[in-house]
Amino acid sequence: MPAPALVFDIGSSSAKAAIIADGEILQSASADYSASFGSAGWAEQNAGDWWEAVLRLSQDLQAPADLGGIVLTGQMQDVILLDKTGAPIRPVILYSDTRAVAQIRRIHELVSPAELVAVTGIEQSAGSLLAKLRWLREREAESLERASRLLFGAADYIGACMTGNVATDATTASTTGLWHLTDRGLLSAELLERLELDWLRPLLPAVVSGGARLGQLSEAAAAALQLAAGIPVYLGPGDAGAATIGAGCGEPGPAYAYVGTSGWVGFSAPRIGEAAAGVLNLAHPKTDRFIQVVPMMTSAGNLDWLQSIFSERSHQEIIQEALAGQPTNLLFLPYLHGERAPFDDPFARGAYVGISATTTKADLWRALLEGLVFAYRHTLSALSPQPPDKLTLIGGGARNTALNQLFADIIDLPVHRPPDPENAGLHGALRAVEVAIGASDSYAIDLSPQAQILQPNRRHHKHYRRMYQHFLAAYQALKPLFRQLAN
Repeated sequence: MPAPALVFDIGSSSAKAAIIADGEILQSASADYSASFGSAGWAEQNAGDWWEAVLRLSQDLQAPADLGGIVLTGQMQDVILLDKTGAPIRPVILYSDTRAVAQIRRIHELVSPAELVAVTGIEQSAGSLLAKLRWLREREAESLERASRLLFGAADYIGACMTGNVATDATTASTTGLWHLTDRGLLSAELLERLELDWLRPLLPAVVSGGARLGQLSEAAAAALQLAAGIPVYLGPGDAGAATIGAGCGEPGPAYAYVGTSGWVGFSAPRIGEAAAGVLNLAHPKTDRFIQVVPMMTSAGNLDWLQSIFSERSHQEIIQEALAGQPTNLLFLPYLHGERAPFDDPFARGAYVGISATTTKADLWRALLEGLVFAYRHTLSALSPQPPDKLTLIGGGARNTALNQLFADIIDLPVHRPPDPENAGLHGALRAVEVAIGASDSYAIDLSPQAQILQPNRRHHKHYRRMYQHFLAAYQALKPLFRQLAN
């Protein structure tokens, strides 16, 4: 985009915004908000908090007079119900919500798992919108009766607030189980009827390619944001799509890992991958490409949890202290909200294995960080049987050099950290817009000249190799107990 752009990324724990011109961030800011979690796998958030965060960020940033556009990206696979006025009817059911265990069983009775995978490119689970919508139909029908629109992602809602237009992007739509991956369209009326979801059709949004123009900033939204009315608003690809492009992986080839509240590993591909072991095949903004990702329910959210119990210090301070010591035989399973890949288990939970009378607080922290990276190693093995040549790290978790080195040591690959890892999604969303409007002809962003490269330190190689096998075995041993405790 030739003029500066204001780019928003609406995440699961905070929203980020930046003024970007010629690939450089001129100003940036973030705003936090909370989510609500329940013991039965519930995970909800208020869409109004997203809009309030966007208002605060717009006021914090000094947008230039020649602002060329507003670009949106954000979390995907949400259930957002709006009434006729565009107001949310109930809290958003988040991607990490796994309450609909019984409902996914019924869906698989109606349409076989194999057929759903063949159509959608994704194994459908309790976290699928298919299951969540069925749960609403059974348990909260009054919400659906009041609904005029269903949206799938946080950027969709912010775009509606800004322009009054309702749409979603193809990458976000492809996370839902309601999208035919190869036909690049919403499920047929016949398949929706077989799923007993044909009542959904009037609620479904239009679907546009990531980077498409959604509309222009309305008079009311402009006044609230303290911006000029009429600025073009673009709907970038959802967060996994934007992050893939921003990580330098928008064209087929290299792999990356996103380390945020949730996490995933992924890359762009010219074909659909095997939708097994939790691999999600998502729509790329380019019609003949796909994004393959293996998502984790909880990444750095594990760190947030332990920090809320033990410490008011920053993540940076905690990580530095934890990794200054030596590794131990203490294991941590990072499944606080269940897991969706590389295995699907809504009943899985976090666990420490091996606590003794000599275990220290620093040991707990270190085991948590090691368990987190073991989980990334597990997801990476599901993404491809052959390890990549390197792994690019992005997201807020990639800011810490010591943690990046732990990734290199445990995964046993060179780790590349781009110069602005926490804002990769912002850069990627903007690049998708630039391709859509003809300002760029490629989704590739070359980050290698500026990347920090960390080589594996093999001092603890044998220990981590052994502990990784124990990590895999610990989940298998506890799996039956997790289900019993859930019941």
